[in-house]
Amino acid sequence: MSTIDRSTHTQPQDADEIERRRQTIRITGWGSTFHFFQPRNACFWIYLGLTLAGGKYVVTTVAQNAGPFAAGYTASVLTTGAFTALFLVFLHRKDRWERTPGRLALAAFVIGGVAVPWALALPGNSALISIYGKLFGQAWTEDWQAGLSAPFVEESAKGIGFLLLLGLAPRVIRTVYDGLVVGAYVGLGFQILEDLFYGQNAAISRFGQDQAGAVLHSFVLRSLTGLASHALYTALFAAGLVYLIGTVAQPRRVGRGLALMAAAMVLHGLWDSMAALARGSGQVMVALIVAITITSFALLYTALRLAGGQERRWLGDVLAPEVTNGTLTPAELAALTGRRKETRAAVRGREAGVSRHREKHVLHAAHDLAHDLAVADGEDSPDVQLSRAEIARIRRGHRPASGD
Repeated sequence: MSTIDRSTHTQPQDADEIERRRQTIRITGWGSTFHFFQPRNACFWIYLGLTLAGGKYVVTTVAQNAGPFAAGYTASVLTTGAFTALFLVFLHRKDRWERTPGRLALAAFVIGGVAVPWALALPGNSALISIYGKLFGQAWTEDWQAGLSAPFVEESAKGIGFLLLLGLAPRVIRTVYDGLVVGAYVGLGFQILEDLFYGQNAAISRFGQDQAGAVLHSFVLRSLTGLASHALYTALFAAGLVYLIGTVAQPRRVGRGLALMAAAMVLHGLWDSMAALARGSGQVMVALIVAITITSFALLYTALRLAGGQERRWLGDVLAPEVTNGTLTPAELAALTGRRKETRAAVRGREAGVSRHREKHVLHAAHDLAHDLAVADGEDSPDVQLSRAEIARIRRGHRPASGD
């Protein structure tokens, strides 16, 4: 069977499929843009006020120690910067259904890193720890202050940051998957700024001696033991908020929402209480690290599966007319909306004259087509036509080599 030129040979599209596509795009908000400057929106001014307050604390703290501990700061910025880059690549790969606008991701990172920890969490933790000290004594507070303050204060503070973003981007943040991704950006900002100051404190603790070594030791320790950290907790907490509040695209699921929010706080609390729970036993500490990490990723995997199922159905609605008009094959649509099994089946069942490599590129290009369709509200815009032509070009651009 020869390769079909799908850029010129298309069939009429089904009216019901077209209408379903338009409804899906409107419900999900896919393709919507994010505008940060919203002077008539109270969330904008609250966001700005909290960020300025947190930024003042960060600048003041850095200025106090920048001179004698410049090497430590430099090492801390470089290590946390490398970790941030790797995590951003991971988030970009996981943000597979509809891209989070870059400005929204940046706004989430900034409020999570600058506003939430220093304007909300720091004074909240200090107040709660002070209350614990008065009620239960200093010895008990020393053991349990981290595990019984940070989970409640910090997850609530990051939740406030996410709610402000929801108020700024109600057309963009509509699905549970949106909550997972945007929440992860908020948590990543919190985690990176916290790690940066932990590195600074490590350099200070050695009185300026071997600052780079102290920072590197702190970074490696926190990276290896903190894979399940703020980004993961906030992703779960924010997804829970979407379930709890409900949106145009996501009906309220109060029980599921509360369960995810509670899970984030419990995991956070167990992690911060490990020293108290282990009571000096290295074996218990290692067992707790492994158990909490595995449980954290298992819960994240479950949340992704629950959210991804609906996203797959929506993507199917958006791209179904592209099968009718001949741009995509039924197997390719199944691959785009299914799991690895369907992807492998589409690659194996590709058209004659299309290599495995090219077929994978077709699937990537189909995601771009879905994005362009969402931006165009399902209409045939120039970008949509260009994406269809690109899919056809990819098919035509390769002939099978021997053994392919």
